Amino acid sequence: MAAGETLNEAMIAGLRRIPTGGDYRFEPVPRVGPEDPTNPRDPTHDGVSRELTHRGEVVARAATDGATYCCGVTFEVWFEAAREAGALDDRGPEELRDLVASWFCPVMGHGGAATALIDAGLGVLVDPADARPGDLVQFWRSVDLSAPSGHSVVFLGWEGDAMRYWSSQPATGGVGEHSEVPGRDWQVHAARPLRR
Repeated sequence: MAAGETLNEAMIAGLRRIPTGGDYRFEPVPRVGPEDPTNPRDPTHDGVSRELTHRGEVVARAATDGATYCCGVTFEVWFEAAREAGALDDRGPEELRDLVASWFCPVMGHGGAATALIDAGLGVLVDPADARPGDLVQFWRSVDLSAPSGHSVVFLGWEGDAMRYWSSQPATGGVGEHSEVPGRDWQVHAARPLRR
């Protein structure tokens, strides 16, 4: 695959345009009981730093105070890169809202951005060990329904055993770069975004 066929460079350029910080807030509706595998969404906003529209229709809603969360900002960076590359020209707003629903992991353990892009024909599966800056990664530290923990990120590189990434998280007070050493039991899904 030639470098010009991917959106990796545009993804890195795009994430640099989103201001760091800005606060992190994710207040999902509660799941229905301890055995419910649904990954709930925040009912007030979609985690993006600004409202995203396509063909005059809202695709993702921003919080009035500018707070973000992981799935939103990774989608925002991809959305702008894909739009600039013409990858959304033949997609309607409803298709993009469906993409958002998959991107935001409808159930615990879902591949998030990686699965959403691959299923829509807008990305290819990547082995996390072969990830390149600008690839999209959804990882799950735990899919235990009593204490699930996942994160949607733009991959920046490996620093020894640590994965360096960009996203929105409490550790950076909103948008910023962070790194973690993946645990042995983590589920890690990665995809390379394509220009089509």
